[in-house]
Amino acid sequence: MKRIWAILIGVLLLAGCTKEGAAPQVVPEPTTAVTAEPATAVPTVLVKQHIIIDAAPKATSMPKESPTPTRSPSLTPSPEPTATPEPTPEPGPLAGIIIGLDPGHQLIYDPAPEPVAPGARETKQKVAGGCKGIRSGVYEYEVNLNVGLLLRDLLKEAGATVVMTHEVLDVNISNAQRAQMFNEAKVDLGIRLHCNKGNDYKLVGAFMIVPTQNRTQFYDENVRAAKTILAAYCEETGLTTRFDEGMTYRSDQAGFNWCERPVLTIEMGHLTNPGEDALLSSPAFQARMAQGLFNGILRYFRPDLAEAANE
Repeated sequence: MKRIWAILIGVLLLAGCTKEGAAPQVVPEPTTAVTAEPATAVPTVLVKQHIIIDAAPKATSMPKESPTPTRSPSLTPSPEPTATPEPTPEPGPLAGIIIGLDPGHQLIYDPAPEPVAPGARETKQKVAGGCKGIRSGVYEYEVNLNVGLLLRDLLKEAGATVVMTHEVLDVNISNAQRAQMFNEAKVDLGIRLHCNKGNDYKLVGAFMIVPTQNRTQFYDENVRAAKTILAAYCEETGLTTRFDEGMTYRSDQAGFNWCERPVLTIEMGHLTNPGEDALLSSPAFQARMAQGLFNGILRYFRPDLAEAANE
């Protein structure tokens, strides 16, 4: 016991001999040695806050972003196309002119009488038979209608209004009735288309017939139109004229005397002459006949065009 107390006192004495304020030394507990495992090849790592991050991070598949749906634009209805107005065609040179065409004779022969003029006692056949080609055998009414239809088309193309007494052969219309058609239409000029026959087969040439002065109020107008048209017709066809200046005057034709408008008859040639028969019965020459008549009509109603063409 005495020995224990001696040890305690010694310890206390040693403690009092230490420097004041010095912290007591703590003897660390012995640690167990850890044997390091052999190093293996590992990827270089960065250590931070105990999180291991590969220096060469593996590529990670990121989810593909879905494309933002675009809103389809609303369909705007296409506007209705604006109709482009067709240009107004310029009027033809004969616009406003009314031409009457009477192809002479017809398939039906009608010898019944009719007065040659309103109230007249003198009569003539309603429709005579006409003549026939001396060699061709072509009837006059065929030539007259063929030329009339061709002339009609030319006149219409030039803007004229055309009134035809008939467009087929199988009709029965008297000369007085044909003249009255011209009256009703108020034609600016009526043209009666005929071919002539002669007792002498040597007779040739085209000529005009107009009403005598006492049978019409349009005498001067008729004569001027007849001369103008005949000249153009002969220029185009090459035919000669018969009679003095190619003019004759009649007072006994119903087609004249019943007509209250300007009117004339053209005898386009002689079917009793072999040479002219060959021409008048030819479709190609009939086209020239129609063209010559058209040229004359145009020259008569539009002399300004004829003058401009000659300049």
